[in-house]
Amino acid sequence: MKNVIYTEEADCRDCYRCVRSCPVKSIKIENQAASVVPSLCIYCGRCIKVCPAGAKKYRDDRPVLSDLLMSGKKVVAAIAPSVLAEFEKESVLPFLKALYLAGFSAVSETAIAADRVSEATSAFLNGSDVNVLIGTCCPTVVNYIRIYYPELKRYLAPVASPMVVHARMIKALPEFADASVVFISPCVSKKRESDIYGGIFDAVITFSELFSFFETEGIDLNMASRADLPGDFILGSSRIAGLFPVDGGMIKTMNSDADTVDAGYMSFSGMYSVMDICRDIPRLDSAGKKLFLEMTACQGGCIKGPEAADGASVAVKRARLIDNYAFFRTLPHRNVDFPEVPMSDSEYDIPYRMKCSYSEEEIRSLLESIGKKSKSDELNCSGCGYDNCREFAKALAEGKAEREMCVSQMRKEAQSQASALLAKMPYGVVLVDKDLRLINANEKFVEQGGEELRLLADTLGSLVGADLRKLVPYHKYFMSAFGDDDVHEYEVKNGSSLVKLSIIPVVSNKILCGIIRNMDDSATLRESVSEKVGEVLARNAEMVKDIASILGESAAKMESILKTIAEK
Repeated sequence: MKNVIYTEEADCRDCYRCVRSCPVKSIKIENQAASVVPSLCIYCGRCIKVCPAGAKKYRDDRPVLSDLLMSGKKVVAAIAPSVLAEFEKESVLPFLKALYLAGFSAVSETAIAADRVSEATSAFLNGSDVNVLIGTCCPTVVNYIRIYYPELKRYLAPVASPMVVHARMIKALPEFADASVVFISPCVSKKRESDIYGGIFDAVITFSELFSFFETEGIDLNMASRADLPGDFILGSSRIAGLFPVDGGMIKTMNSDADTVDAGYMSFSGMYSVMDICRDIPRLDSAGKKLFLEMTACQGGCIKGPEAADGASVAVKRARLIDNYAFFRTLPHRNVDFPEVPMSDSEYDIPYRMKCSYSEEEIRSLLESIGKKSKSDELNCSGCGYDNCREFAKALAEGKAEREMCVSQMRKEAQSQASALLAKMPYGVVLVDKDLRLINANEKFVEQGGEELRLLADTLGSLVGADLRKLVPYHKYFMSAFGDDDVHEYEVKNGSSLVKLSIIPVVSNKILCGIIRNMDDSATLRESVSEKVGEVLARNAEMVKDIASILGESAAKMESILKTIAEK
C-alpha cells in the first residue's frame, strides 16, 4: 500500500518549504528531492498545503471508493461532525442526497461514537488515579506523543478515537456486518490511523476527494436537491457530540458545565501549542490536580482540517456547525440500537523515535563542514528549513539533510568561484543591477579604467555597490539596455582607448552583464578574444535569456552565467 503522504520527486523544486513547515522535521532531502520519512511523520498534512509545486501528495482513495460503490455491496458513509461546517444550511440536505445518488446505502454521523468516547474518557478520568489525561481523538497528536514523547503515553486516555469506535459500531449491526464503511473527513491523518488499525475502514477519503469524486460522477448539489432521500438513510442520531470538531467541543460533551479555561479541563489547538504543552506535562502532573487536556493539531479544531473543501474562517465554520447541527437533528433518522463495542485503543501501537545525542565535538565538526567555523558564522537564517544551524547539523548527522541546503554557505562558495572565473577572463566583465550599482567586476575591468579606478578599488577594497555612472564614461549604454532581452553591442571611447562593449541582459530589467574588450590590444589577442566572445554572444545569447528565469541577484546564481561564458 502506498504511504499516506508521499513526494512526486520529478515535481520537487528543492525549495525546502516542506522542511520549514514540518513541525517535527520528518522530511529527508536526498539528491535534492524532499521525501517524507514515514516512521517520523505525524501526518498533519502541512507539507502538502505549503508545497508550491504540488509535489507533496496524499494517497488518493477515490478509485477504491468508486470500486466499492460499484461492487453491489452495501456501503455506509461515516461522516465526521466537521462536515456540517462545510456548508450553509440550505446545502446540508442536498449533500446527503448527493451521497445517496453516488450509491451509498446509508450515512451515519461519527458524532454518535463521540458520545461514547466522551463517556468512556470521562469515566476513566474520574475513576483512575491519573492526574493528567490527554484526549485521543486527534491522531496527529497521538502520533506525536507516541513517536516523540513515548514517556507520555501513560497520559493518553486508553480510549480509541470516535472514528475507530464508529466503524466498530456500524459493523456490529447485523444488517451492516458485511458492509463496506467509508470514513469522510477533512483529515489526512485519519488515513494513517485506519492503516494502523488494520484498515478498519474500507476507504478513508477527505472532503476534497469526495467533492472531486462528485464532480467526476456528474453529481452537483443543485441537481441532488431535486432527489428524494429515503427516510431511513441516516442511521441514528448523536445526543450531544455534534460540536466535537471545534475547540473545547469534547470537553463540553464530557462535562456540559465545564469551561475550556476551567482548571480541570483545558482545550488547545495548533501543533506548536501541542508540542509546547507536551514539554510541560510532567510539571502539570506534579501539581497533583485532576486535569483533562483536549488537544488538536489543527488551529481552531477539526473544522480547519488540512483537506477541508471550504476555506472559510474558523468563526464562519463554527457558526455554520452550530446552526447546521441543530438543523441536522431535525431530519428523519432511522432509530438504531447500536450494540456495545470495545472502546480500547490497544491496537494503536507505533514505534517511537530513537533519540540521538551528539557531542559538542561532533556538532562543531559538522558545522565546520558547512563553513561555520565560529559562532558568528552561525547565521541561523533558516534558509535550509531548520530553526538554526545546530539543528541543521544534527539533520546532517541523521542523514536527513545535505550540505547544499545551507544557502548562505553556497552563496559564499559561489561568490568565490565567480570571482575566480572573472579573474581568469582576458577581458573586462562587470555585472550591474537596475540602479547601475556594481554586483561584481573583475580585475581586467579595473585595469581598463585607468589609475583613478585602480586607486578607488585599492582604497575601498572592492567596487561592489559602487555607482557605474561614476566609474566609466560609457555607463549610458547600460541604462539604454534595460527594458528588452536583446544583446547590445557598441564601439565606444574609454579615455584614449577604443573598446567593444557587449551588454547581455541576465535577469530582465534587473541585471546586466557587460563585456568590455580593448580594441587597441595586439591583433592576435583581439582576434582571439573577439572570436571567443563573438561565438559566446552568437551561440549563447538566447540560452542566457532562458536561464535568466532561474537566476537571482545573488552571487551564487551569477556563477551560472559567468561559467557559461567562460566555458564556451
